[in-house]
Amino acid sequence: MPVRKFCARVGCHNLIPLGERYCSEHKQEQPHYTYATKKERAEYEPREVAFYASKQWRHLSKAFRYSHPLCAECLKQGRATPGRLVDHIHPIKTAYGWEHRLDEKNCQSLCYRCHAIKTSKEIAERGGRQQ
Repeated sequence: MPVRKFCARVGCHNLIPLGERYCSEHKQEQPHYTYATKKERAEYEPREVAFYASKQWRHLSKAFRYSHPLCAECLKQGRATPGRLVDHIHPIKTAYGWEHRLDEKNCQSLCYRCHAIKTSKEIAERGGRQQ
């Protein structure tokens, strides 16, 4: 018998296959964003991995979060949510983004949810793959 789990909808007790998140009854409630998979994260170029581990980025990120403590996207929607990470407005996978990777004008504080939404949109625009 295949391994099954409960639907992710709160209060739903329908059993579904392990690789799925929602039952057929609640499939339409599935969020429109997804988190990057390990495989997608592994496709970062070595220079990008090295950059995010650099002292310069850690310092800029910490200082930026201190001076911009709220999520920029949530603020646009009238919500005050703590910004948990610093996001590049123009991704560093683009030539412009790489040139401006340490420019505060190319940064914004985002909560995890808004960052996941933005990242999934960027991946979809690139054809479903990291570049």
